[in-house]
Amino acid sequence: MKTKIAPIFLIVMLAVLLYGCGDKCSSYSDFSCSEIENATYNAFFYFPNNNEYYLGVAHGLSQCGSMAHSFASSKNLTGNREWGYICCMKVKGSECYEKHR
Repeated sequence: MKTKIAPIFLIVMLAVLLYGCGDKCSSYSDFSCSEIENATYNAFFYFPNNNEYYLGVAHGLSQCGSMAHSFASSKNLTGNREWGYICCMKVKGSECYEKHR
């Protein structure tokens, strides 16, 4: 009896461990972390008064953030924490399928 339980227990434990090693981004997105980082985005900047400004297309989430930070710097807003930005993922025929930062 013990010889049958041990392999089943081992398989169950291995499945539990592998399930826990999944991509963390999949818990809140339709995409993996790598896909999120490397997607194409519409970059939007938000002034402290919430006015929106379209920055353009970014290739990758890092570039989107850099575009927003550079724009804030050009407007002398780097010390002001009230500005923001959104990166709208361009996938599946949508110009803003998911929003990321």
